[in-house]
Amino acid sequence: MELKKGLERGPFNDDQADKLSVALSGLDSGQLQWLSGYFTGLRQTSLTKTSAKSLPSGSDSTLVDEVKAETIHILFGSHTGNSEGLAKNLYARAEEMGIKAVISDMATFKTRELKSIKKLAVIVSTHGLGEPPVQAEDFFNYLHSKKAPNLAHLQFSVLALGDSSYVDFCQTGKDFDTVLEKLGAQKVVPRQDCDVDYADEAETWQQKFLNAIVQTNGQISAVQVKDLPNNQVNGTQYSRKNLFEATILEKINLNGKGSSKETIHLELDLEGSGIKYEPGDALGVYGANSPKLVQSVLESTNLSGKEEVETHEGNKTLFDALTYNYELTPLSKNTLSEYAALTGNEGLKKILEDKAVIHEYLSGRDILDLLKEVPYKLSSKELISDLRKNTARMYSIASAQEVVEDEVHLLVSVVRYNAFGRNKEGLCSSTLADRLEVGDKVKIFVDKNTRFKLPKNPEVPIIMVGPGTGVAPFRAFMQQREVLERKGPSWLFFGDRNFTTDFLYQTEWQQYLKEGVLTKADVAFSRDQAQKHYVQHRMLENGKELFEWLEKGAHFYVCGDAKKMAKDVDIALKQIIQQQGGITIEKAGEYIKNLQISNRYQADIY
Repeated sequence: MELKKGLERGPFNDDQADKLSVALSGLDSGQLQWLSGYFTGLRQTSLTKTSAKSLPSGSDSTLVDEVKAETIHILFGSHTGNSEGLAKNLYARAEEMGIKAVISDMATFKTRELKSIKKLAVIVSTHGLGEPPVQAEDFFNYLHSKKAPNLAHLQFSVLALGDSSYVDFCQTGKDFDTVLEKLGAQKVVPRQDCDVDYADEAETWQQKFLNAIVQTNGQISAVQVKDLPNNQVNGTQYSRKNLFEATILEKINLNGKGSSKETIHLELDLEGSGIKYEPGDALGVYGANSPKLVQSVLESTNLSGKEEVETHEGNKTLFDALTYNYELTPLSKNTLSEYAALTGNEGLKKILEDKAVIHEYLSGRDILDLLKEVPYKLSSKELISDLRKNTARMYSIASAQEVVEDEVHLLVSVVRYNAFGRNKEGLCSSTLADRLEVGDKVKIFVDKNTRFKLPKNPEVPIIMVGPGTGVAPFRAFMQQREVLERKGPSWLFFGDRNFTTDFLYQTEWQQYLKEGVLTKADVAFSRDQAQKHYVQHRMLENGKELFEWLEKGAHFYVCGDAKKMAKDVDIALKQIIQQQGGITIEKAGEYIKNLQISNRYQADIY
């Protein structure tokens, strides 16, 4: 009744007041706060849709100014499309709340706009060894140049994506955060650094950022940020947060007898999942640590493995947690840092002072090496708190769904090596090779890669450079083009160690050439002769024709190792453009940069 009396003095009649009294009487303070923000959002949405022209002459324009003040600019720099996807998600959430938002790729953003922007969200991944993605380079360099303006009028926050197995984890995001603050901008919420499994952290940051924007714009209270429907992938229920268990249908070692490599072709069953993917996308696959390695870690810590521990997936025995929930290899900088702090070991602290020394120390080591080199009595809780959460390994999809339908194909190089006196293995590749067979299930999700796609026009020529397992997405490209009535020229550069044992999908490439789906193929097998030949050498030998293809609008793709191969290919391409174009090396670099920004030079490197 108290509510009704209050409402009678407002713009409500008795019937409306009665209904509101009933509706609100059972709500707690948190729910009432949410409604307060919700109604404010509705009012602002209405204002956003009202243009200045619709206001009567002499009307108070502060209402329109109020909406303008809320506008946030969302800038993203993406290597595979994850930052772009999160930027679009943030944009949709802002619009839902009645906050006007503008979204832009850093490559197309006009830097002069910085002077008028008041609210800024930066979402960026780290590429290579602490470098910004290609699309973010110019904007990144501008902010670090003398041309950068004073940004005291700007409020911002950074969402940084990275991989903590690298020493330069989220370095690009950290650099953006530092330079924006140096230029006078004010943080509206702290930077959030996200690992490979970024969904929960990114969602928390988005909510904090949008609520802070609402509050700084004078709203009475923060608005509860909702998830977009189910966080679904391609309209299905399965995603990073809700994994699908796919059955292994086929498992074949593609390397011939006597090969020094082990490369597995896998076919997985997606029937009933509703999962959709496109050529160029990747598949996230979860592996498990070997029982032998888990047992060795337990023995080195004098733990039985029967201890119960709390994990992000609930309570488990320590043995199961170490097998499925945490990574024992490779050793990460974060694990090293936390172990150094826990043990107080001065030697480890000294290593952490120099980035180059950290790189050298981590190379080839795993958690067992660390435990043996610096023994320390750990509790089960301390052990798992020092470990990185098990993350999916990303594999370029080697099939086109239009051809294989309810299947997805992968090409996996099995990692095996000897370091520090022990035989070691890759977590996921060895799981697939040694511990799973046809009929077993594996947990997966599709990772969209918007930055590695076939041209929208199927008649555009494509040049594909994919040595070793880097050829996987190009098999998908060829399958996709095979079903098209109209298709442009295609050229494959493939390389591996030996022709007789390592020519992956050889019969398929030969069939594609015969059918005309593949126009041209050049191969390089490094160990078939005294002097090693690689894909970049084949490119240089065909430089004149390759440049002609580029001049005719061809798209250039490279997939595979980032540390050496991709760099060598880039150097070779630059030399070709310089020589065949008759220009300086600097101009050749600009030519390549233009290809990259226009999405005609795409890389899927790891």
